[in-house]
Amino acid sequence: MLARHLSLPHRIVCITDRPKDVPSGIETFDVAHTIPKTGDFKCIRRMWLYAGKPDKPGRVWPGDLGDRLLQLDLDMVLTDDVTPLFDRPDPFVILRGESTRQPYRPHGWAYNATVMLLTPGARRDVFDTYNADRAKAVRAADAAGWDAKTNSDQAIATHLMLETPPAFWTLADGIYSYRGVAGPDGMRDKGLPAGCRIVSFHGRSGHRHPGVPDLQQKSPWILEHWR
Repeated sequence: MLARHLSLPHRIVCITDRPKDVPSGIETFDVAHTIPKTGDFKCIRRMWLYAGKPDKPGRVWPGDLGDRLLQLDLDMVLTDDVTPLFDRPDPFVILRGESTRQPYRPHGWAYNATVMLLTPGARRDVFDTYNADRAKAVRAADAAGWDAKTNSDQAIATHLMLETPPAFWTLADGIYSYRGVAGPDGMRDKGLPAGCRIVSFHGRSGHRHPGVPDLQQKSPWILEHWR
């Protein structure tokens, strides 16, 4: 998908704990070089991407992957040219995605790291505040209504960037969630919206993924683009 839809020079690095499952020809990076996963916070390792230079000799930091990074989750479908999204000089850009409103999640949006463009160290402030007292950062995000126990890195980073908001993409840039296109389980799919460039399948890991046959039947465009 990147070969078809991104005309900028790039190399693909898969951050994983399962390098043997990655197709040959794709570079891998050991997820153990990031930060430990905490409890049920499945995405908490992504907080490492906010880090700047290592504070101790020998530690790995995001700049070891390159001087300009594009973070994309694996469970997304590129449907059109994404070059206009990523050919920009901002030191840090992140998706501001819609979020399900619930009594304990009242905001209706959050910064979503499924799509993130950065110069390593550009938001070191986020990592430093989180890393200084991780439990405190989680409690503060929860108290502010960001639901850290469900949204993990998304909730923590959103809370920590409220006073210094980053550049961001929205639906207007053509980045959609699958549930926004087709409903939570694909029952309301009416085809891709005009101007759509990316569909992210974030949330409900394992159940809402472009590789799920049931969703491929309900949304035929998945197999058209997810290759």
